[in-house]
Amino acid sequence: MSMNVIENRGEGVKDYNLERVIMLSDGVFAIAITLLTLELRPPPRWDATFPGLWLAMWRPFLAYVVSFAVIAVYWLSHRRIFSRFARIDTPLTLLNFFFLALVGLVPAATNLIYVAQANRTALLLYIGLMGAIGVAAGLTFGYGAFLGGSIVKVQMPLRRRISIFLSLVFVPVLASAGSIVASEPGRQWLFAVMAAVWLAGRLIVRTIDRRGATQRNDPPG
Repeated sequence: MSMNVIENRGEGVKDYNLERVIMLSDGVFAIAITLLTLELRPPPRWDATFPGLWLAMWRPFLAYVVSFAVIAVYWLSHRRIFSRFARIDTPLTLLNFFFLALVGLVPAATNLIYVAQANRTALLLYIGLMGAIGVAAGLTFGYGAFLGGSIVKVQMPLRRRISIFLSLVFVPVLASAGSIVASEPGRQWLFAVMAAVWLAGRLIVRTIDRRGATQRNDPPG
């Protein structure tokens, strides 16, 4: 049974269920960011100096900055994904819930990093979660783009769909795989490597897709 409530207006078809799912998703992202902030607590034995505060708080603050950036990147990806959909159905809604469930785990994974003193197990769990979120985003877009019938907007060419799908899945999975084989001395550079891989992946996808997107007035995502 279809879950869609659709209104046909002069300017086009409006799916209210799609709007509700987007609003719910934005709320989950906002709560995840808020929970990150709540984990930043003053140290119990602070000497009331800035150097002392930094020495006690640099690890939680760094984890906060990295996780905030991760959530922001995935919010941007989610926004771009759903801007390409004209409607939503039950399987797509369930895939989106799976994606949001993983996003909701980011604050807990962040807390694990600095509570466990960023040991290898904590980092692997954290980076594995980042990869899983990327896969979930790719599955969400992939269903709408390839299996969902009229979900994706009709003016979106197949080549564009494939490049977006690969960019959503390939970079997080590659970064996660790299974290598994990261050596002990190189662990501190892991986040920098992840950022470099992500930027390289985005540049490659933009280069491959730019000509077709320009011809169709569809700016690279």
